[in-house]
Amino acid sequence: MVNKQFLEWFDHEMGILSTGVVLKKTAAELAQNNRESGFSPNARAENYHDMYTVISRSHPFMRSLRRWYRSGEKRFPESLSLTPRIAKMWYVCDGCLDVQEHGEPRASIRIRHRDDRQDFLLNLFEEVGLSPSYGRETIRFGVEETRSFLDWMVNPPPGFEYKWVLDSRERYDRLKAQAYGEARAF
Repeated sequence: MVNKQFLEWFDHEMGILSTGVVLKKTAAELAQNNRESGFSPNARAENYHDMYTVISRSHPFMRSLRRWYRSGEKRFPESLSLTPRIAKMWYVCDGCLDVQEHGEPRASIRIRHRDDRQDFLLNLFEEVGLSPSYGRETIRFGVEETRSFLDWMVNPPPGFEYKWVLDSRERYDRLKAQAYGEARAF
């Protein structure tokens, strides 16, 4: 992940179960890898971010999470209940806030390869009083639904404050740049 501020918070939350935040690759290394592999022959470091990782320590509880991956791909268990904390982590990792030039922001969460369970996924939100739509492997919230969703989850974790900004495109851009360590003048 490139959002170091979030990973430092996550590392703190995990306590002794985390091995700490580690720089995995610098922006220059990522650009060089993409040039050498031919993926992006003109890749320049200023278009990349340093990438960080956090590794968890072994713990017997972690084995219980294997049931999410029995089929070889992630599958949310039928017993899952959506809480603000679970939704928050899901949104910050797989979601986005679509902040356009005109119109109001809308939240969405990308769900790859889950079209066979769209009713189950939508029902998770309906159980907590939200009613997003689903299409193209994405859970989508309308303008008012986005406000309700963000209010329900309450405060964002450090590094993802920008995904809660509904009132100002400038503030959204500034907070996002801060989260990703970009030095921009605003």
